[in-house]
Amino acid sequence: MLKLLKFLFVLFLGVISCACVNMVAVHELNSKASDYLEEGDINSAISRLEASIDLDGKVYESRYNLASAYLQIGKNKEALEHIKVAMELQKNEPIVFYTYAVAAMKVADEIYEKKNKDGQIVPVEFKTDLALQKAAEQYVDLLTKANSAFNEYLELAPNAEDTQQIFDAVNDNEQKIKEKAEQYGIALEE
Repeated sequence: MLKLLKFLFVLFLGVISCACVNMVAVHELNSKASDYLEEGDINSAISRLEASIDLDGKVYESRYNLASAYLQIGKNKEALEHIKVAMELQKNEPIVFYTYAVAAMKVADEIYEKKNKDGQIVPVEFKTDLALQKAAEQYVDLLTKANSAFNEYLELAPNAEDTQQIFDAVNDNEQKIKEKAEQYGIALEE
């Protein structure tokens, strides 16, 4: 019995020390990523943040910073995925809702416009009416979610300096949603 207790105690210490080592490593990776971001080396920052998430995917700062870095280099879908996780990890942080809204709007724009190999923006061509319909539904969904996130941002930060710009973006999104919904017969939630 005593041997079993000693074994369990050693096992417990091993688990605790491993968790501490991971926390230190995550902190160091995030710190180095922050340095790279300040220097403008986005790709090196992304590499460190991805490694940080591999060690512990439940660190809000890693997810938020990775989403922000992805937005800076135009990887908007990846940004949206990471900011969704960040929203779950930190439900009362206004900036995470703002960043989610921006990412959702950028992904919505990419439904209809892509960069070609020369970096020029060109319209996306849809091969079928069904594909066009699904694109419109996804577009409406993303802009609707962006507006919800902007509204949550304003609730959490009612005195934000960018309130008017947010209202303008929400109104612009509502107009786009209405146009697509009418054009493709998409039912909107009231």
